[in-house]
Amino acid sequence: MLAPQAQGRFLLTVMMTKEELRKDYKRRRTLLTETEISSFNGALQQYLIQYDWSDVGYVHTFLPIVGKNEPDMWSFITNLRIYHPDIKIVVSRSEPQDCSMQHFLLTADIDLKENAWGIIEPVGGERIKEALLDVVLVPLLIADTEGNRVGYGKGFYDRFLAKCRPDCHKIGISLFEPVEKIDDVGPRDVPLDMLITPYSVMQFGI
Repeated sequence: MLAPQAQGRFLLTVMMTKEELRKDYKRRRTLLTETEISSFNGALQQYLIQYDWSDVGYVHTFLPIVGKNEPDMWSFITNLRIYHPDIKIVVSRSEPQDCSMQHFLLTADIDLKENAWGIIEPVGGERIKEALLDVVLVPLLIADTEGNRVGYGKGFYDRFLAKCRPDCHKIGISLFEPVEKIDDVGPRDVPLDMLITPYSVMQFGI
């Protein structure tokens, strides 16, 4: 059963599997109004800009999927370029044949195209190795209070994050507060270091 929290938030008090949560939070996200989405994105931007970017050289961000109400990372990119122009921004291209990702420097003249899943991706550009990344902003549908996340189920990000340095800061970006626990977390699931929602910032493993 669901226990209501302030401002329309919910904390799941029973465990659910990733597939159950994936189905539920896909539905919840489609039901968000334009007003809610705008408010949530504004709050996320405030938390993101307050993050300590002083020692960050490379940050990887996802680009939101068109039509799926994903968080507005384009505003984050604009803000980062204004307030931290020395930080290099990296985005990825998915490789469906092996569920891997290739990473490219996001420049003013990079060629971006929409793939079959509606994700805007670089066609080419300057390749960036995972070892250079200091921060990765991770997309998700929902996370739990232990830093585990539910994505779209293909495993792209778990494979990617496993290649990053141990000190690379993995920050999940969510429109929803975390559930208590995901029931079927596996050994290949890479947990987050931090979760940012429109309501709060949660640290893990400290």
